[in-house]
Amino acid sequence: MMKNDWEVKKMESFDREYAIMPLMLMVLAGLLLACGLGSPAVNGESTTLVPPPSVAGPATMTAAPEPRATTGAIAAVTCTYYAAPDGSDDDPGTAAQPWATFQYAADTAQPGDTVCFRGGTYPSDEIHVAGSGTAGAAITFIAYPGETPILDGEGSAAELLILDPGTSYLRISGFTLCNFQIWGMELSGENRYIHLDHLDIGGGETSIRFTYGETEGLPEEGPVEQIVLEDSIIHGSQYSAVDCTPGPCNDMVFRRLEIYDTGLEGEAFFGSDGLELARGRDILVEDCYVHDNGGDGIDLNSRDREGNMPGIVVRRNHVARNHLQGIKLWASGQMVNNAVWGQGINPVVVGIYTGTYTVTNNTIAYNMWDLTYSERDYAFVAAYPEIGFSPPVTLTLVNNVFAFNADPTDGGPTGLYLGEGVRLTEHHNLYYSRADGEISAEFVSGRDTDFTRAEIADGTWTTFTGQGQSDVTADPLFVSGWPGVDLHLQEGSPAVDTGTATGAPADDLEGRPRDDHHDMGAYERWEPVAWIYLSAVFKN
Repeated sequence: MMKNDWEVKKMESFDREYAIMPLMLMVLAGLLLACGLGSPAVNGESTTLVPPPSVAGPATMTAAPEPRATTGAIAAVTCTYYAAPDGSDDDPGTAAQPWATFQYAADTAQPGDTVCFRGGTYPSDEIHVAGSGTAGAAITFIAYPGETPILDGEGSAAELLILDPGTSYLRISGFTLCNFQIWGMELSGENRYIHLDHLDIGGGETSIRFTYGETEGLPEEGPVEQIVLEDSIIHGSQYSAVDCTPGPCNDMVFRRLEIYDTGLEGEAFFGSDGLELARGRDILVEDCYVHDNGGDGIDLNSRDREGNMPGIVVRRNHVARNHLQGIKLWASGQMVNNAVWGQGINPVVVGIYTGTYTVTNNTIAYNMWDLTYSERDYAFVAAYPEIGFSPPVTLTLVNNVFAFNADPTDGGPTGLYLGEGVRLTEHHNLYYSRADGEISAEFVSGRDTDFTRAEIADGTWTTFTGQGQSDVTADPLFVSGWPGVDLHLQEGSPAVDTGTATGAPADDLEGRPRDDHHDMGAYERWEPVAWIYLSAVFKN
């Protein structure tokens, strides 16, 4: 029955005020999470610049189906030198007599220096950054507060901003990079302790490239490690937007990014992903909005064939409308508090290689509905024999919602595929996609491997697997379905208060605290417990 759902895909190598009332102030009795942004300033010799009040504070995710990346304002800095489009590299680099080019600033800055760039366009050929800071004194290249410097390759620069092999202890903040042919930014190899933030990079073949070399080989200049990329917008590249190939990329943090519109020229393929890291350990992807890309959304460890990669965490992300797969964890990892909807094929794939996978409090719904790019397939895949056999996979599924996956007008809905190699811990999940086959469990013997919705509800699934405690098989009652998808839970949803707190995150996707009775899925339904009215006192 369901064995025909899966079509083998060859993985190609190319792989987002209160209103003050006149007589009273209404305050919600609940907790709101505020996320402060910014990095420690680097000491310098000039006046500290504070962002003006007109610079917006951190944006917040709302109940709307179009979340935005949380970018916020750049923290105050102390400028050592200045650059401006109308400056001169023959000048001393002061506020009154700024330099003109990023290249000169890169060649001149020393450990502990901060170069502040005034807004405007800086026509640029390839820029090479060879100098490094130190552990206690990074070099910082940063936008002057409230302004946007634009590094413009003018269509002729192959690569725009290149960190040469070994360049380390840098911060690059607040720039727009555009009009390059191949890579907007390249970290060539042996780069460590690099902080990239508040960037807008678009176009070319790849927006940011970490390491280079043959896909199946070793990196030409070594790995990159201890990199933070956050509060940035990455978009519009021909192939993968953020790409670590061949890697490895170790100790990486990707936080509050919006990645979109990559790989949309021509037919979608497995080399036009939003975020793709072929090799690496200790990778954190959190609070990102990855959407409308021609390939996969988030694709981690496709070349770590030995499996069991440590420290892979994907949490609190919105992954939407990517034309192929949504989140793909090849060689171990945790997937927590993600909303995954609108993918073209499998929204989630885990366990192509041996490893341990924990999938907790995710909402995976309304995938494979847009028939302009979708193809019917399983809604969740673990330990599929992509490499010729089903690898040993330890899989935990808890507090997830799987619902309305695959357009019912195009072959019908689809459920989960669990391969022969799966060693499963599964309970407190909601299934509501395919009534005649919510789960296909190839490791089950003694009966057909497909389990219907009714068999989950009546205990048959539990009898044959020992799993399924407190599973739910009912409409989760989302706020809205396709096409205006909103995966928050309505009042009366069977997913409310039916999850387990054991092993579950303390907060939900939007940072709201979960109460003692956890909800299933990425969103905790939250309502004010009471209104508190405070008198307002006004002076004449």
